Amino acid sequence: MRCSSACSDRAVLFALAASLLILTSGSRSIDLNNATVVDLAGGRAMIEQPVSGKTFNITAIARIENISLMSDSHAVRCSVDESFWRGVYRYRIAAEEVVSGLLRYEVPMRGQQFVSPVILNGTVVVMIPEGYTTGARALGIPRPEPYEIIEGNRTVVVWRLERDSIVEVGFYRNDAPQILGYFFVLLLAAGIFLAAGYYSSIRRLEAMRRGLR
Repeated sequence: MRCSSACSDRAVLFALAASLLILTSGSRSIDLNNATVVDLAGGRAMIEQPVSGKTFNITAIARIENISLMSDSHAVRCSVDESFWRGVYRYRIAAEEVVSGLLRYEVPMRGQQFVSPVILNGTVVVMIPEGYTTGARALGIPRPEPYEIIEGNRTVVVWRLERDSIVEVGFYRNDAPQILGYFFVLLLAAGIFLAAGYYSSIRRLEAMRRGLR
């Protein structure tokens, strides 16, 4: 298995987009130079992780694709060894030269949920798909508890991890809380209507029994 050299400018664009979102949101200062940036779009997660060295390892619960290495804006030739054991995929990426740049790859998503491979400690930035958000416990939350959630044109979730970790994000449409609220109001109204009908029937039966006496 060889690294894919078909790397579009999209990975660079989503890193710039994350920078713009953070800079314009009034949030606390976050250094993206050494951040792992994840763009959730089109049912896939595009991950851009800073690396340094010649060999790198990825552990994931789902098969990853389109692995590539970039150094000084050019693709670096490398090989990828994949193994699978007890539900876990392991990848060993070996470059032909020392790399100080970015490891890029894609991970499939499970519906409206993203579970990362094991991420090296440091800053992790996840960009939620446009039109979606996260943070409501009944609908979808990030785990572990994030450093910050930034609302903008796209919601951005930021972690500052102190050890190798897996991050998880459940997300939902921006209008989902409002729709859920309407649903509960209708459910409450239906419950009141049924309860009123039940008690009315009980009163009628009691009146009939009194009339028969």
